[in-house]
Amino acid sequence: MGKDLKSLVRCMYTGKLNDNVRKLKIATEELKDIGNSVMKRVKICEEQQQMKRLDKVQSWLRQADIVIKEAEDLFLTSSSSSQGLLSSSHKMEKKICKKLKEVEEIKSRGMFEVVAENVGGGSGSTVKTNDEETVGLEAVSGLVWRCLTMENTGIIGLYGLEGVGKTTVLTQVNNRLLQQKANGFDFVLWVFVSKNLNLEKIQDTIREKIGFLDRTWTSKTEGEKAAKIFDILSKRRFALFLDDVWEKVDLVKAGVPPPDAQNRSKVVFTTCSEDVCKEMSAQTKIKVEKLAWELAWDLFKKNVGEDTVKSHPDIAKVAQEVAAKCDGLPLALVTIGRAMASKKTPQEWRDALYILSNSPPNFSGTQFCKLIKLF
Repeated sequence: MGKDLKSLVRCMYTGKLNDNVRKLKIATEELKDIGNSVMKRVKICEEQQQMKRLDKVQSWLRQADIVIKEAEDLFLTSSSSSQGLLSSSHKMEKKICKKLKEVEEIKSRGMFEVVAENVGGGSGSTVKTNDEETVGLEAVSGLVWRCLTMENTGIIGLYGLEGVGKTTVLTQVNNRLLQQKANGFDFVLWVFVSKNLNLEKIQDTIREKIGFLDRTWTSKTEGEKAAKIFDILSKRRFALFLDDVWEKVDLVKAGVPPPDAQNRSKVVFTTCSEDVCKEMSAQTKIKVEKLAWELAWDLFKKNVGEDTVKSHPDIAKVAQEVAAKCDGLPLALVTIGRAMASKKTPQEWRDALYILSNSPPNFSGTQFCKLIKLF
């Protein structure tokens, strides 16, 4: 009878021990998943946004690593304890329960809305640009830069023809801001909007750049996403650059606090339409003009190459006509100039002039490059 009772008690403790070991294993795996998710977010912020992980996040990651290692050590010893003395199984069961509470407690603290912060100069990513495309745009870039320092200008609109250099100006200002360590902004955010306005896509881009990568993000509604973004940006000073805006972007619906004298934040956008500047309530509208002929011709020659222009007496005159067809637009001058760099016969240049002379008004440099290969 005594033996049977003892065996029954041992079975009860062993069963309880095995059940708690199973719970601890599940909790430990869940903690690993949370830790991997947090680390992934941290890496994105550090490598793509040049941000610094928060001290509380680093501390949590360290604690998680330690408790995971301790739990795994317990798994190795628990199997032998379950087969040993009753007192040994009881002690192990208490250790497992204690470690399970620790794992659950650390798990509960692993849901960070923000995992990193800027290092003094505003977090963000530089945007690639071509120095040759900045010819003649220095004055406009300087004007936009001055607007960033003016308290009564929160929203700035750059407008002008497609290919005139608006994106280049925006890129210059964005990169210059990021290069200055003490620029006064907590976030410097670049968002490409494009013709088909997608508010959620804008929200997704912003939340990545501010380091908010909650796993539940995709299941949130547009309004819930906006509330999360607003909660973070309303406590920080930001510069938001919106490139290629075709219609009004509702900042409030996107979760972006409207810039004002109190938050001193800025929104700068590019558009082909002056009407969009009005719809976006831009306090400052800046028109980006075409290049004057002298600057346009110099830019074109620089991309074609002097050797090509001078390779035949008849090419120089036709080259000027081709450059004139670019209508002072830097993007066309650069794209078409490079496409013609290898063309060293007058007939090739006449073919190019024919294509441009018989093309629709909205004909792009990229379309030209495809056609010129056929000749």
